[in-house]
Amino acid sequence: MLYPPLIERILAEEFGKKDPKKAAKTRLHQMFGAYLCGNAHKKAARLLKDAPTLLSLHASTKERLPHFENFYEFIATQVCVSGGVKIISDLGCGFNPFALPLMPAVLTENLAEYHAWDIDIRTRDLLNVYFAEMLLPQSAKCADLAVETPCEASDVTFMLKLIPVLEAQIAGRGFALANAQNTQFLVVTYPTKSLGGREKGMEKNYAAAFENAYASGGLSNFRLIANEKIGNELVYVLRSAVRR
Repeated sequence: MLYPPLIERILAEEFGKKDPKKAAKTRLHQMFGAYLCGNAHKKAARLLKDAPTLLSLHASTKERLPHFENFYEFIATQVCVSGGVKIISDLGCGFNPFALPLMPAVLTENLAEYHAWDIDIRTRDLLNVYFAEMLLPQSAKCADLAVETPCEASDVTFMLKLIPVLEAQIAGRGFALANAQNTQFLVVTYPTKSLGGREKGMEKNYAAAFENAYASGGLSNFRLIANEKIGNELVYVLRSAVRR
C-alpha cells in the first residue's frame, strides 16, 4: 500500500529495461520493504501506547532504541525555541513519531502539531490514529519526497536517515529538500552501518558527503551548530540562517 504517485514515478523511470517491474520492485524494496516486516502495522495498531515495542517494529527506529535517550537528549540540548517547541515536521518519518512519549520535555511539553510524511499509506493512517490519541492534529500524509517538497513552517524538522535514500534516487535531491525547509532547527542523520550490521565505509563516506555539501553551499539556509556519532548514527543539528 505505497503512495501511488511514487510507484508510477519508479515504473516510468524503469521503463525500457528488460524487466521493468522487477527493477521497480528492487528499488521499492531498498527504499521501503527492507525496513518493515509484513505484519508490522497490524502489530502496531494493537500497541499504540507501547512506544518501545512500536519502535522495534521498524528497522530504522529499532537500531536507535539502545541509544535512544542519548540521541534525543543531544538534539534537545541544541534546540532553543522561544516559548518552546510547538511544531515538529518529520520527513520520511517511518515509525519515528511513535517515539513522542519518550522524547525529552524540551521537545514535547509545548507541542501542538506534528507533521509527518511517509510513502506508506498504512503508516500514514496508523499515525493519524495515534496523533488523535495524543490529542494532536491528524497531520500524517504521504509524499514522494524525491519530487515533492513539503515545507510547512516548524520549530524542528527531522530528516532521519533520509538524505542517502533520496540521493540514491536523484543526486543532490536530499540536500535540496533539506535546504528548502522552513524550520528553525534541522536535524539530519545518516546510518553508519547497513541493516545487516556491516559498516562498508558508510560512516566515512556519509560524513564526507555531508561536509562537502555543507562547504559548497548545499545547505546555505542553515548553519551547523553541533554534530555527534550516537550509536550507529551520525547526527547533525543545524539552525536556520534565514530570518523567519
